[in-house]
Amino acid sequence: MPFRLILAQTITTLLLTIPFAVAEDAGEEDTEALWEMRLAAFGRYGAAYPASEEYQVDIIPLPLPIYRGKFLRLGDDQENPIRGRLFRRERIKLDFAFDLNFPSDSDDIDARTGMPDLDLLLEVGPELELEFASPAPFDGRWFLGLQLRPAFSFDGLDPTYQGLVFSPELTYRKKLAGKLKNEIKIRLTPAFANSKYMDFFYSVDPAFATPERPAFNAKSGYLGTDFTVNLLRRLNDSFELLLGARVSSHQGAANEDSPLFTDDMTYSVYAAFTWKFWESERRAPQIDSLL
Repeated sequence: MPFRLILAQTITTLLLTIPFAVAEDAGEEDTEALWEMRLAAFGRYGAAYPASEEYQVDIIPLPLPIYRGKFLRLGDDQENPIRGRLFRRERIKLDFAFDLNFPSDSDDIDARTGMPDLDLLLEVGPELELEFASPAPFDGRWFLGLQLRPAFSFDGLDPTYQGLVFSPELTYRKKLAGKLKNEIKIRLTPAFANSKYMDFFYSVDPAFATPERPAFNAKSGYLGTDFTVNLLRRLNDSFELLLGARVSSHQGAANEDSPLFTDDMTYSVYAAFTWKFWESERRAPQIDSLL
């Protein structure tokens, strides 16, 4: 499709025209605590699943433990809560990528009425991230991430493998003025998935087929492209606020003929906050500037 060709040409041009710089770890002292305990809440209004015309509200309050180890970090990035030091240099790293699709009640979705509910879908897998060499456009930092994320649905605590997603992600990060290190992040993320992953959202088993919803067997290929803008606001040493908006284009997707594919352009807005109420006296170990 033309959209995918334009996207591929844009990424290829960036790779050929902006050099990558790779260097040894410089390292700097991290004065943050090794362990923290926080209270967190996340709220989202967006499409029930990719390419759905139905929208829903999701709110999650939870306790949030933070761990900042030398080889593993948990919870200190509100967007990517699992990070590991699998391989790292100044401008190249092998890490973990994370994504989440919230559960949906099929009886609340016209296209899925009478079908099984969609369980929580968690995606966690390796990411190779490269930082473009300075000077970079718009006085910020640019990254290219190559992500491969196995997906698992959860019916209670029972995980079920649901396929693979591949995403090349272009990210722009800009620190804003002030002592609290506020940051804006802009991401462009096309996604491609295998047939098992697509089955989760778009297949219609003959047992659930109706005259308005014919049986459909999903296939692998292009899933869609997300354009996301986030603002991280550190109100003080204890409170952090994350605000975000996402536009998702599914034009030209592999399964646009599915009766469960009901909108080729969807939107979402979300917010999260954390409150730190305890931290350990022990400080986190030395890390490089990319963590």
